[in-house]
Amino acid sequence: MKEKIDLTATEMAYMWSSYQWDSMNIALLTYFQETVEDEQIQQVVDMTLEGSRKHHQKLEEILKSDQVPLPIGFSDKDVHLNAKKMYTDEFILYFIWFIGRGNLTFCSQALNTVARKDISKYYDECAAGGLKLVNHTRDLLLDKGLWLRSPYIPVPKEQEMVQKQSFLNGWFGDKRPLLGMEIGHLFFNIITNSIGLSLITSFVQVTKTEEIKKYLIRGKEISGKHIEVFSDVLKEEQLPVPSSWNFGVTDSEEAPFSEKLMLSIITLLNSQGINNYGMGLATSMRRDVGLHFTRLTAEVLQYAEDGTNLMIDHGWMEQPPKAPVRD
Repeated sequence: MKEKIDLTATEMAYMWSSYQWDSMNIALLTYFQETVEDEQIQQVVDMTLEGSRKHHQKLEEILKSDQVPLPIGFSDKDVHLNAKKMYTDEFILYFIWFIGRGNLTFCSQALNTVARKDISKYYDECAAGGLKLVNHTRDLLLDKGLWLRSPYIPVPKEQEMVQKQSFLNGWFGDKRPLLGMEIGHLFFNIITNSIGLSLITSFVQVTKTEEIKKYLIRGKEISGKHIEVFSDVLKEEQLPVPSSWNFGVTDSEEAPFSEKLMLSIITLLNSQGINNYGMGLATSMRRDVGLHFTRLTAEVLQYAEDGTNLMIDHGWMEQPPKAPVRD
């Protein structure tokens, strides 16, 4: 008989975090399901919510079988289904695309580090689901004329080798045009910051606790500034910038979510933003672009730390699995 293999630290950490984030997604999607009006987008919401619930149940089974205490996460108490419609259907569709992309990225990272077969199988299925959701939402955004395409650049006529160290220049000397990868990361981070800006705008609108509202307003200003920085780089190259679109937020002042959930969502967005900027930095070879990602990452890190302190002060920060103290 085969002995049961214990969860490694990495496997436990990924499963614990997945349980938290799935409960967050379920809370968000439950509200979206209650307020969405477009039939096609309704189907996407239903499909995504059903998938999140299945994943959450499977996570619960695995954690319980390994005697890992279930995280508190989020529940029906964190969602106010009777609140007025806060988000337009178009924003809901964009945000579900954002959820799918986040799931795909997280599951892909998990697959690179987990070893136990049942855990690997779980994240394999989740990654496949995330890819399906990204493709489906992108197709629907395209059909509805909502998808924002990144700029076009000419097709190279022939192979070419880099001849000078000025290839790396940014602030001084000869400055080469942006590479396709650099354009892609700048453009993508404008889109994700725009989604975050819309979401945080809605939270500012309904938050009652003054210190949390001040923190959210600060986040709104940071998102706006980062969008401007990335946009200016594209404009200098005479490349198109994503057009300003409706924030996707109604004028409702009824909070659809608890302040704990809203602050937790911002914490997650901070984490994803840092990850996105890290990818941008890793693939940007022009010094000025790399420096933008470096200094803006530092700003998000500080903002994220202050958010974590707020979570701790309000008793909303759960302790993730950790190593034992060995003196």
